[in-house]
Amino acid sequence: MKYAVIVDSSCDLVIENKTENNIYMDRVPLRLRVGEREYVDDFNLDIKSFMEDMKSYHGTSGSAAPSPEEWYNAFRQADEVFAVTISGELSGSYSSASVGKHMALEDEPEKKIHIFDSKSAGAGLTLIVRKIQELIAKEKSFEEIVEAVEEYKTKIKTFFILESIDNLVKNGRVSALSGKLAGMLGIKILGQGSSEGKIELLRKIRGKDAIYKKTVQDMLANGYKGGNLVISQCFNKEKVQFLLDNLREHTEVGKVETMPTSGLCSFYAEMGGIILAYEI
Repeated sequence: MKYAVIVDSSCDLVIENKTENNIYMDRVPLRLRVGEREYVDDFNLDIKSFMEDMKSYHGTSGSAAPSPEEWYNAFRQADEVFAVTISGELSGSYSSASVGKHMALEDEPEKKIHIFDSKSAGAGLTLIVRKIQELIAKEKSFEEIVEAVEEYKTKIKTFFILESIDNLVKNGRVSALSGKLAGMLGIKILGQGSSEGKIELLRKIRGKDAIYKKTVQDMLANGYKGGNLVISQCFNKEKVQFLLDNLREHTEVGKVETMPTSGLCSFYAEMGGIILAYEI
């Protein structure tokens, strides 16, 4: 096959058909660890059961990047390969994919492979995949696609809304006292992706709906002017709709894609969490 678009499982996009429009699509899974139990973040993962297991476990948990061999096997599927990974600041997935690329090129030196560090997670990867698909459909060359998508990456803004910080407390990212107070006071967290691909705390907000209204204000203040928008949610469709309704009261909204979070994004966003990414 001529083209392949490969993502890691930080991308929430569900791939129902691996071969469509002469493009091979695949998602390479990360591993999620809850105590002694390991979950493979593929399309067979029962997210609800996983979340229940994570909530009931009081120790530390974590995630592991795909192996280079897994990337290598995915890269073998096409002549021209575009891979998209979670931010290299958040995971070793990009580094692992780079090793897999080297392995694939040793076997097939004529193959073309480019790995995009999304500098994002979840919804941000979906926007990048859609741009790659669009450019392939326009019959752009491999080099033109790489140049255009690297530029496009800089025009994506990512926000993270957390209804719970229990997992951050368990893993030592937030103190137990702060986590308890946040729960008692109904504090929700708004974070954003930096240009370097790190997650930055933007706001702590009390109240049932205030965080979503403030997110809309921050979107408008940070360049949203009706571009394409992707929203991933962890069992929180109601608030996604609330956010969209509020956004449409203030501006025109472009194409919107919504989807459930993958295992990895559910792990970090937690129950009720939302990840959104938009074009600026």
